[in-house]
Amino acid sequence: MVNVILSLSLLLSVVCVTHGQSTAGDNAGCVYSFKVPTSDCAQTPGPSVDDQILRNTVLALQEQVKRLVSEVKNLKKEGAASATGKASQQSSTGGAVYTRWGRKMCPGNGTDLLYWGVVAGSHYTHSGGGSNYLCLPRNPEWGKTTAGFQSGESLYGAEYELYPTNDPFPKVNGRSLYQNDVPCAVCLVTRRPTKLMIPARLTCPDGWTKEYSGYLMAQHRTQTRTTYVCMDNDPEVIEGGAADQNGVLFYNVEAVCGSLPCPNYVNGWEITCVVCTK
Repeated sequence: MVNVILSLSLLLSVVCVTHGQSTAGDNAGCVYSFKVPTSDCAQTPGPSVDDQILRNTVLALQEQVKRLVSEVKNLKKEGAASATGKASQQSSTGGAVYTRWGRKMCPGNGTDLLYWGVVAGSHYTHSGGGSNYLCLPRNPEWGKTTAGFQSGESLYGAEYELYPTNDPFPKVNGRSLYQNDVPCAVCLVTRRPTKLMIPARLTCPDGWTKEYSGYLMAQHRTQTRTTYVCMDNDPEVIEGGAADQNGVLFYNVEAVCGSLPCPNYVNGWEITCVVCTK
């Protein structure tokens, strides 16, 4: 487009000069100012052969200007269409959604808080039911309900089961997290559609954005199985939820040498984790 615009600028600045065969009393020359769409330059006296050649040249330049103007318009349309296509492609990629376990807010690095709530799951003594942790909203919406328990599955709130001897987290208001109820935040990353949780790392690969880091947690090995989640390094609690109600529980995950390669891993050390997006 730059080349077309330069060519158009040069053509629009054309001046035509003719030197007629004249006597001493005649005009020695005539300056032809090229204006679009005017095709004739003012001439005095009548046209000569040189004037006709110059007129034809001006007409040809006019046609070239028209062609260049048309090319500029087409290039502008193509540029607008390309920009629209890129914007559409970007919007179609969507974004990544992840749960920040143990917190009520998202990191704030280009993320939006969809909602924060309470962690829930199957009771630690139940052999069936769901195995994953859920982040329940604080303001549930109900459909058709029946009073009492008719179903074979129930949801329970979650508690930190962290004893003072193996609690790597900061204290909350000077107190241990032990027996406190667990919050969670569901976060949307609009410009980074790929999400990854890496166990045993605190940093993200090059080119990735760190959302948060912490410690890997799950239910106790003697209880029902749950998924592993990355608990935020600076967890919060649900106010008023410090009573020992049990439900679904969170324990630290520790490395065991043997099948795990040691000394890269250390027997009995708590496993870290990081959540990354790109």
